[in-house]
Amino acid sequence: MKPARIVFPGFWFGESSLQEAQELARRGVGGFCVYGGTAEETHDFTRRMTEASPYGRLLFCADIDEDLSEIVTDAPALPSNSSLKNCPLPQDGAYRKGNLLARMARSMGLDWVLAPVVDLGYAAPAFGDVPLSVTHLAGDFIAGLSNGGALNCIKYFPGVSGVLKTLAQMEDAEFVPYKHIFRRADAIMPSDMIFPNIDNDNQAMLSDKMIKGLLKKRLNYKGCVVSFPLFKGRVRYEDASAVKMLHSGVENILAPKDAASVVDAVEREADKGFLLDEIIHAVSNHEMFISKVAVGPEPMDIRDAFSMAESCFKK
Repeated sequence: MKPARIVFPGFWFGESSLQEAQELARRGVGGFCVYGGTAEETHDFTRRMTEASPYGRLLFCADIDEDLSEIVTDAPALPSNSSLKNCPLPQDGAYRKGNLLARMARSMGLDWVLAPVVDLGYAAPAFGDVPLSVTHLAGDFIAGLSNGGALNCIKYFPGVSGVLKTLAQMEDAEFVPYKHIFRRADAIMPSDMIFPNIDNDNQAMLSDKMIKGLLKKRLNYKGCVVSFPLFKGRVRYEDASAVKMLHSGVENILAPKDAASVVDAVEREADKGFLLDEIIHAVSNHEMFISKVAVGPEPMDIRDAFSMAESCFKK
């Protein structure tokens, strides 16, 4: 058992060291989150890391809110989530967007699209502010991702628009998309914000009350929970925060600033006899995810996938 497998380092093209990334791959991390490369650079990176890994297969994450162009510099832009309501058939538009994102991501070796955002009316990534409308559009987006061969992740639990609401108010609004999409979600990502009416002391991603108490017990979610990307999560002590997240019910740590140090911290915790069941469960999920990707459609050529994306919404 390699505790490192539950850590997914970030790799920033033009900033990160390829040699250090290869060393992390050899240490047994579960995959990587990539940022700021071209499609060809991203494809080459996923190939190199897979070759360096002792597993022969890693999971590579596209950490986006709504479009691959956020992390892949030459990826064609697709319509915003909020604009899909203007399509003749909005749910068809959401499905096509998810499917095109998956096809493009898979063409460069990215298996796991960390989307959709199902917050209600919160800034650009939102599908809208009506709970059932968001549920339907996000559900069709996920169906498109799945049929395109990519894993999904719904976020940011419990819904940023509910930050000042009572739990009862959130039950009628923010929780609606989650409760309807749970069975189709490969993972859920908690928010990095504090929700005072649930846990006034901890960010959602660090909260035992939020993850174990609310998400897993009250809402009965049984699937995978991944961390908010640590490098943008406003945490002071990254190693300690990563360990606290794992004890709170998070299974995978995404994009820490110092991945090697976080791996060390997780390994120390495992050496003490802690987190062993959690690590076994997370590794089991990895194997399931890898199998799910493997039985999906074959990745397209990058140019063909990009060309399809560029032409699809012009019709």
